[in-house]
Amino acid sequence: MSFMSSEKNGSKKICVFSRLHISNFGDPIIADCCKYIIEKTAKEEGISVEAKLVDVYTRGKIFLKAKLKDQDIVVFPGGGMNSVKFNNMIIKIQKVLESQKQTKVFFNSIGILRVNPNPENEKLLRQIFNHPQVKQVTTRGDLERLEKYLLDPEVKDRFPAKLIVDPAIWANETFQIEKDKNSNVIGVGVIRPQIFEANGNQFTAEQTYEMYRNIIQELEKRNLQWQFFTNGMKEDYQVAKKIVKEMGLDYNKHLGPNIRNRFELVKKISGYKGIIAARMHANIIGTSLDIPTVGLVWNDKMNLFGTMIGCQDRYIQPDHLLDAAYIVDKLEEAMKSGYDHELIASLKSEAIETIKNIVRA
Repeated sequence: MSFMSSEKNGSKKICVFSRLHISNFGDPIIADCCKYIIEKTAKEEGISVEAKLVDVYTRGKIFLKAKLKDQDIVVFPGGGMNSVKFNNMIIKIQKVLESQKQTKVFFNSIGILRVNPNPENEKLLRQIFNHPQVKQVTTRGDLERLEKYLLDPEVKDRFPAKLIVDPAIWANETFQIEKDKNSNVIGVGVIRPQIFEANGNQFTAEQTYEMYRNIIQELEKRNLQWQFFTNGMKEDYQVAKKIVKEMGLDYNKHLGPNIRNRFELVKKISGYKGIIAARMHANIIGTSLDIPTVGLVWNDKMNLFGTMIGCQDRYIQPDHLLDAAYIVDKLEEAMKSGYDHELIASLKSEAIETIKNIVRA
Protein backbone atom coordinates (compact mmCIF):
# COMPACT_ATOMS: atom_id res chain seq x y z
CA MET A 1 0.00 0.00 0.00
CA SER A 2 1.40 3.44 -0.97
CA PHE A 3 -0.33 6.80 -0.75
CA MET A 4 0.56 8.37 -4.08
CA SER A 5 0.60 12.04 -5.03
CA SER A 6 -1.55 13.31 -7.89
CA GLU A 7 1.52 15.21 -9.07
CA LYS A 8 4.01 13.21 -11.08
CA ASN A 9 7.05 12.29 -8.95
CA GLY A 10 5.67 14.49 -6.15
CA SER A 11 5.82 11.84 -3.44
CA LYS A 12 8.36 11.76 -0.64
CA LYS A 13 10.53 8.67 -1.13
CA ILE A 14 11.08 6.53 1.97
CA CYS A 15 13.31 3.46 2.11
CA VAL A 16 12.72 1.00 4.97
CA PHE A 17 15.84 -1.10 5.57
CA SER A 18 15.50 -4.37 7.50
CA ARG A 19 16.55 -8.02 7.67
CA LEU A 20 14.21 -9.31 4.99
CA HIS A 21 16.12 -12.46 4.01
CA ILE A 22 15.83 -14.37 7.29
CA SER A 23 13.46 -17.27 7.94
CA ASN A 24 12.64 -16.11 11.47
CA PHE A 25 9.86 -13.89 10.18
CA GLY A 26 9.78 -11.57 13.20
CA ASP A 27 12.10 -8.96 11.66
CA PRO A 28 10.46 -8.96 8.21
CA ILE A 29 7.09 -8.49 9.94
CA ILE A 30 8.52 -5.51 11.84
CA ALA A 31 9.47 -4.01 8.47
CA ASP A 32 6.03 -4.69 6.96
CA CYS A 33 4.30 -3.11 9.94
CA CYS A 34 6.60 -0.08 10.03
CA LYS A 35 5.99 0.56 6.31
CA TYR A 36 2.25 0.22 6.93
CA ILE A 37 2.15 2.75 9.77
CA ILE A 38 4.36 5.19 7.83
CA GLU A 39 1.96 5.05 4.87
CA LYS A 40 -1.14 5.20 7.11
CA THR A 41 0.24 8.18 9.09
CA ALA A 42 1.30 10.00 5.93
CA LYS A 43 -2.19 9.62 4.46
CA GLU A 44 -3.76 10.95 7.65
CA GLU A 45 -1.33 13.88 7.60
CA GLY A 46 -2.03 14.61 3.92
CA ILE A 47 1.56 13.86 2.95
CA SER A 48 2.32 11.89 -0.19
CA VAL A 49 4.88 9.09 0.20
CA GLU A 50 6.33 6.21 -1.76
CA ALA A 51 7.70 3.66 0.72
CA LYS A 52 9.70 0.57 -0.20
CA LEU A 53 11.32 -2.30 1.70
CA VAL A 54 15.01 -3.12 1.16
CA ASP A 55 17.18 -5.82 2.73
CA VAL A 56 19.96 -4.44 4.92
CA TYR A 57 22.24 -7.12 3.52
CA THR A 58 22.04 -5.81 -0.07
CA ARG A 59 25.44 -6.83 -1.45
CA GLY A 60 27.82 -4.47 -3.21
CA LYS A 61 28.23 -0.71 -3.12
CA ILE A 62 26.78 -0.27 -6.64
CA PHE A 63 23.58 -2.11 -5.69
CA LEU A 64 23.31 -0.17 -2.43
CA LYS A 65 23.67 3.13 -4.27
CA ALA A 66 20.95 2.09 -6.69
CA LYS A 67 18.58 1.24 -3.80
CA LEU A 68 19.31 4.53 -2.03
CA LYS A 69 19.28 6.82 -5.06
CA ASP A 70 16.90 9.79 -4.67
CA GLN A 71 15.56 8.54 -1.32
CA ASP A 72 14.47 11.40 0.92
CA ILE A 73 14.30 9.31 4.08
CA VAL A 74 15.86 6.04 5.25
CA VAL A 75 14.19 4.24 8.14
CA PHE A 76 15.51 1.30 10.16
CA PRO A 77 12.15 -0.02 11.35
CA GLY A 78 13.05 -1.87 14.54
CA GLY A 79 14.49 -5.16 15.72
CA GLY A 80 17.64 -5.88 17.68
CA MET A 81 20.84 -3.89 17.13
CA ASN A 82 23.10 -6.18 19.13
CA SER A 83 24.98 -7.79 16.22
CA VAL A 84 28.40 -6.43 15.26
CA LYS A 85 27.92 -7.82 11.73
CA PHE A 86 24.54 -6.12 11.35
CA ASN A 87 25.74 -2.80 12.72
CA ASN A 88 28.80 -2.79 10.45
CA MET A 89 26.36 -3.17 7.53
CA ILE A 90 24.44 -0.12 8.75
CA ILE A 91 27.69 1.85 8.84
CA LYS A 92 28.29 0.85 5.19
CA ILE A 93 24.83 2.14 4.32
CA GLN A 94 25.52 5.40 6.14
CA LYS A 95 28.78 5.86 4.20
CA VAL A 96 26.88 5.46 0.92
CA LEU A 97 24.33 8.03 2.11
CA GLU A 98 27.06 10.62 2.72
CA SER A 99 27.09 11.33 -1.03
CA GLN A 100 23.42 12.42 -0.82
CA LYS A 101 23.35 14.65 2.20
CA GLN A 102 19.68 15.57 1.77
CA THR A 103 18.68 12.05 2.90
CA LYS A 104 17.53 11.92 6.53
CA VAL A 105 17.93 8.77 8.65
CA PHE A 106 15.57 7.51 11.37
CA PHE A 107 15.92 4.56 13.77
CA ASN A 108 12.52 3.33 14.92
CA SER A 109 11.80 1.18 17.99
CA ILE A 110 15.20 -0.49 17.93
CA GLY A 111 16.25 -3.15 20.46
CA ILE A 112 19.38 -2.70 22.55
CA LEU A 113 20.70 -4.77 25.44
CA ARG A 114 20.54 -3.48 28.98
CA VAL A 115 22.11 -6.68 30.35
CA ASN A 116 25.79 -7.34 29.53
CA PRO A 117 26.03 -5.26 26.32
CA ASN A 118 29.02 -6.00 24.05
CA PRO A 119 31.57 -3.11 24.38
CA GLU A 120 32.49 -3.40 20.68
CA ASN A 121 28.83 -3.16 19.75
CA GLU A 122 28.33 -0.16 22.04
CA LYS A 123 31.11 1.65 20.17
CA LEU A 124 29.35 0.94 16.86
CA LEU A 125 26.01 2.17 18.23
CA ARG A 126 27.56 5.51 19.25
CA GLN A 127 29.01 5.88 15.76
CA ILE A 128 25.71 4.95 14.08
CA PHE A 129 23.36 7.07 16.18
CA ASN A 130 25.55 10.20 16.06
CA HIS A 131 25.95 10.20 12.29
CA PRO A 132 25.08 13.73 11.04
CA GLN A 133 22.18 12.49 8.90
CA VAL A 134 20.41 10.76 11.81
CA LYS A 135 17.40 12.78 12.95
CA GLN A 136 15.62 10.53 15.46
CA VAL A 137 16.25 7.35 17.46
CA THR A 138 13.51 5.53 19.37
CA THR A 139 13.72 2.24 21.24
CA ARG A 140 11.41 -0.60 22.26
CA GLY A 141 13.68 -1.38 25.22
CA ASP A 142 16.02 0.52 27.52
CA LEU A 143 15.60 4.29 27.06
CA GLU A 144 18.20 5.17 29.69
CA ARG A 145 20.89 3.13 27.92
CA LEU A 146 19.95 4.55 24.53
CA GLU A 147 20.37 8.09 25.84
CA LYS A 148 23.94 7.24 26.85
CA TYR A 149 24.73 6.50 23.19
CA LEU A 150 23.28 9.78 21.88
CA LEU A 151 26.08 12.32 22.05
CA ASP A 152 25.21 14.69 19.19
CA PRO A 153 23.11 17.59 20.57
CA GLU A 154 21.13 17.88 17.31
CA VAL A 155 19.97 14.24 17.52
CA LYS A 156 19.27 14.56 21.23
CA ASP A 157 17.39 17.86 21.11
CA ARG A 158 15.49 17.93 17.81
CA PHE A 159 13.55 14.72 18.37
CA PRO A 160 14.34 13.43 21.87
CA ALA A 161 14.83 9.68 22.25
CA LYS A 162 11.64 7.90 23.24
CA LEU A 163 10.50 4.50 24.42
CA ILE A 164 7.85 3.21 22.00
CA VAL A 165 6.09 -0.06 21.28
CA ASP A 166 7.37 -2.54 18.67
CA PRO A 167 5.79 -2.01 15.20
CA ALA A 168 4.63 -5.65 15.08
CA ILE A 169 1.80 -4.61 17.41
CA TRP A 170 0.16 -3.46 14.15
CA ALA A 171 0.39 -6.97 12.58
CA ASN A 172 -3.38 -7.50 12.54
CA GLU A 173 -3.96 -4.22 10.65
CA THR A 174 -0.97 -4.63 8.35
CA PHE A 175 -1.95 -8.13 7.21
CA GLN A 176 -5.72 -7.58 7.53
CA ILE A 177 -6.11 -10.71 9.66
CA GLU A 178 -8.40 -11.21 12.66
CA LYS A 179 -8.29 -13.95 15.28
CA ASP A 180 -10.47 -17.05 15.05
CA LYS A 181 -12.93 -16.43 17.88
CA ASN A 182 -14.12 -20.04 17.75
CA SER A 183 -10.72 -21.64 18.24
CA ASN A 184 -10.02 -23.86 21.25
CA VAL A 185 -6.42 -24.65 20.29
CA ILE A 186 -3.39 -23.49 22.29
CA GLY A 187 -0.36 -22.61 20.17
CA VAL A 188 3.00 -23.61 21.63
CA GLY A 189 5.79 -21.65 19.96
CA VAL A 190 9.05 -23.58 19.77
CA ILE A 191 12.60 -22.20 19.83
CA ARG A 192 15.99 -23.89 19.37
CA PRO A 193 17.08 -25.40 22.71
CA GLN A 194 20.56 -23.83 22.91
CA ILE A 195 19.25 -20.26 22.93
CA PHE A 196 18.57 -20.01 26.68
CA GLU A 197 22.12 -20.93 27.71
CA ALA A 198 23.63 -18.88 24.87
CA ASN A 199 21.97 -15.81 26.36
CA GLY A 200 23.46 -16.30 29.81
CA ASN A 201 20.67 -18.33 31.44
CA GLN A 202 21.35 -21.35 33.60
CA PHE A 203 19.06 -23.44 31.45
CA THR A 204 20.45 -26.19 29.25
CA ALA A 205 19.33 -27.56 25.89
CA GLU A 206 18.09 -30.75 27.56
CA GLN A 207 16.08 -28.68 30.05
CA THR A 208 14.50 -26.88 27.09
CA TYR A 209 13.30 -30.20 25.66
CA GLU A 210 12.03 -31.11 29.13
CA MET A 211 10.20 -27.78 29.37
CA TYR A 212 8.28 -28.46 26.16
CA ARG A 213 7.47 -32.06 27.14
CA ASN A 214 6.20 -30.83 30.51
CA ILE A 215 4.01 -28.15 28.91
CA ILE A 216 2.48 -30.67 26.50
CA GLN A 217 1.73 -33.12 29.30
CA GLU A 218 0.15 -30.37 31.41
CA LEU A 219 -2.03 -29.15 28.54
CA GLU A 220 -3.22 -32.69 27.87
CA LYS A 221 -3.82 -33.29 31.57
CA ARG A 222 -6.21 -30.30 31.47
CA ASN A 223 -7.85 -31.55 28.25
CA LEU A 224 -6.64 -28.49 26.34
CA GLN A 225 -6.09 -28.89 22.60
CA TRP A 226 -2.67 -27.74 21.46
CA GLN A 227 -0.33 -27.46 18.50
CA PHE A 228 3.34 -26.62 18.00
CA PHE A 229 4.31 -23.75 15.69
CA THR A 230 7.44 -21.76 14.86
CA ASN A 231 8.29 -18.28 13.59
CA GLY A 232 9.72 -19.95 10.50
CA MET A 233 13.26 -20.98 11.44
CA LYS A 234 14.18 -24.49 10.31
CA GLU A 235 16.19 -25.08 13.50
CA ASP A 236 13.09 -24.38 15.61
CA TYR A 237 10.93 -26.58 13.41
CA GLN A 238 13.34 -29.51 13.71
CA VAL A 239 13.08 -29.26 17.51
CA ALA A 240 9.28 -29.44 17.34
CA LYS A 241 9.46 -32.32 14.89
CA LYS A 242 11.85 -34.22 17.16
CA ILE A 243 9.59 -33.85 20.22
CA VAL A 244 6.49 -34.94 18.26
CA LYS A 245 8.32 -38.03 16.99
CA GLU A 246 9.88 -39.00 20.34
CA MET A 247 6.55 -38.66 22.16
CA GLY A 248 4.66 -40.64 19.51
CA LEU A 249 2.30 -37.75 18.76
CA ASP A 250 0.18 -37.15 15.65
CA TYR A 251 2.30 -35.02 13.29
CA ASN A 252 -0.64 -33.53 11.37
CA LYS A 253 -2.61 -32.67 14.51
CA HIS A 254 0.24 -31.32 16.64
CA LEU A 255 2.62 -29.77 14.10
CA GLY A 256 2.06 -29.93 10.36
CA PRO A 257 4.28 -28.22 7.74
CA ASN A 258 6.46 -25.29 8.73
CA ILE A 259 5.31 -21.81 7.73
CA ARG A 260 6.88 -20.31 4.61
CA ASN A 261 6.34 -16.54 4.84
CA ARG A 262 5.23 -13.60 6.98
CA PHE A 263 1.56 -13.83 6.08
CA GLU A 264 1.46 -17.52 7.01
CA LEU A 265 2.94 -16.75 10.44
CA VAL A 266 0.31 -14.14 11.28
CA LYS A 267 -2.42 -16.39 9.89
CA LYS A 268 -1.14 -19.38 11.90
CA ILE A 269 -1.09 -17.38 15.14
CA SER A 270 -4.58 -16.01 14.44
CA GLY A 271 -5.94 -19.56 14.66
CA TYR A 272 -5.12 -20.00 18.36
CA LYS A 273 -7.15 -19.28 21.49
CA GLY A 274 -4.02 -18.72 23.56
CA ILE A 275 -0.27 -18.94 23.07
CA ILE A 276 2.76 -20.12 25.03
CA ALA A 277 5.85 -19.02 23.08
CA ALA A 278 9.55 -18.35 23.38
CA ARG A 279 9.96 -16.16 20.30
CA MET A 280 9.27 -12.53 21.17
CA HIS A 281 7.36 -11.75 18.00
CA ALA A 282 5.04 -14.70 18.42
CA ASN A 283 3.98 -12.94 21.62
CA ILE A 284 3.76 -9.50 20.00
CA ILE A 285 1.75 -10.78 17.03
CA GLY A 286 -0.54 -12.63 19.45
CA THR A 287 -1.02 -9.37 21.36
CA SER A 288 -1.84 -7.51 18.14
CA LEU A 289 -4.54 -10.11 17.42
CA ASP A 290 -5.92 -9.85 20.99
CA ILE A 291 -4.85 -13.44 21.72
CA PRO A 292 -3.51 -13.90 25.28
CA THR A 293 0.11 -15.07 25.33
CA VAL A 294 2.59 -16.37 27.87
CA GLY A 295 6.26 -15.75 27.08
CA LEU A 296 9.08 -18.19 27.86
CA VAL A 297 11.88 -15.75 28.62
CA TRP A 298 15.39 -16.32 27.23
CA ASN A 299 16.24 -12.65 26.62
CA ASP A 300 15.50 -9.52 28.61
CA LYS A 301 13.78 -7.89 25.60
CA MET A 302 10.74 -10.07 26.33
CA ASN A 303 10.52 -8.68 29.87
CA LEU A 304 10.67 -5.14 28.49
CA PHE A 305 7.73 -5.79 26.15
CA GLY A 306 5.72 -7.56 28.86
CA THR A 307 6.23 -4.65 31.24
CA MET A 308 5.30 -2.10 28.55
CA ILE A 309 1.89 -3.71 27.91
CA GLY A 310 1.18 -4.32 31.61
CA CYS A 311 1.60 -8.11 31.40
CA GLN A 312 4.98 -8.71 33.04
CA ASP A 313 3.58 -11.55 35.16
CA ARG A 314 2.84 -13.52 31.96
CA TYR A 315 6.52 -13.61 31.00
CA ILE A 316 8.01 -16.67 32.66
CA GLN A 317 11.55 -16.38 34.02
CA PRO A 318 14.08 -19.24 33.69
CA ASP A 319 13.62 -20.39 37.30
CA HIS A 320 9.96 -21.27 36.51
CA LEU A 321 10.38 -22.72 33.01
CA LEU A 322 10.23 -26.34 34.19
CA ASP A 323 7.07 -25.71 36.21
CA ALA A 324 4.45 -26.50 33.55
CA ALA A 325 1.53 -26.18 35.99
CA TYR A 326 2.66 -22.62 36.78
CA ILE A 327 3.00 -21.78 33.06
CA VAL A 328 -0.41 -23.15 32.11
CA ASP A 329 -2.00 -21.47 35.15
CA LYS A 330 -0.64 -18.16 33.82
CA LEU A 331 -2.08 -18.91 30.40
CA GLU A 332 -5.52 -19.71 31.79
CA GLU A 333 -5.45 -16.51 33.88
CA ALA A 334 -4.43 -14.53 30.78
CA MET A 335 -7.27 -16.02 28.73
CA LYS A 336 -9.75 -14.93 31.40
CA SER A 337 -8.43 -11.39 31.88
CA GLY A 338 -7.26 -10.48 28.35
CA TYR A 339 -5.41 -7.20 27.77
CA ASP A 340 -5.61 -3.60 28.89
CA HIS A 341 -6.82 -2.27 25.52
CA GLU A 342 -6.68 1.36 26.62
CA LEU A 343 -3.01 0.98 27.53
CA ILE A 344 -2.16 -0.67 24.21
CA ALA A 345 -4.08 2.02 22.29
CA SER A 346 -2.14 4.67 24.22
CA LEU A 347 1.19 3.01 23.38
CA LYS A 348 0.26 2.92 19.70
CA SER A 349 -0.72 6.60 19.77
CA GLU A 350 2.62 7.55 21.35
CA ALA A 351 4.46 5.60 18.66
CA ILE A 352 2.50 7.35 15.90
CA GLU A 353 3.71 10.72 17.21
CA THR A 354 7.28 9.63 16.43
CA ILE A 355 6.21 8.31 13.00
CA LYS A 356 4.84 11.78 12.24
CA ASN A 357 8.37 13.10 12.62
CA ILE A 358 9.46 10.71 9.88
CA VAL A 359 6.77 11.57 7.35
CA ARG A 360 7.08 15.31 7.98
CA ALA A 361 10.88 15.34 7.65
